[in-house]
Amino acid sequence: MDMISSGVFHAFRLKPGENLTAGLRAAFDASGTRAMALVTCVGSLTDVRIRHANSPEATAYSGHFEITSLVGTIDAAGEHLHLTISDGEGRCFGGHLMPEGSAIYTTAEIVVLALPELAFTRLPCPLSGYDELVVTQDA
Repeated sequence: MDMISSGVFHAFRLKPGENLTAGLRAAFDASGTRAMALVTCVGSLTDVRIRHANSPEATAYSGHFEITSLVGTIDAAGEHLHLTISDGEGRCFGGHLMPEGSAIYTTAEIVVLALPELAFTRLPCPLSGYDELVVTQDA
């Protein structure tokens, strides 16, 4: 069933050396909501850890990378973020963004959408075997 909420956009910039995931968590905490979606992110990273599809371990990347895509949801207990980066030769790498690492190189210009009438939580899903998103109306 679809859940409906009005939304409040928040826009901010992370500076060189800041942690991408920590910056998103700080925005979530400041929003006062229990559900947030990432709208857009443009910027660059020097260090990042990505867990690729169907892989149990993360891969660490160091260098200079453009953020070509960042999407996901954020809740009180954590976040589910997918990132694609490209290197200086245009090669792209993507997957699940791990919270460790992800140091900003020059900037990260971010817009998120706080959803004040919803709550995001994660519960075990017997179909996937993972904790998956559960959306409820926030009382």
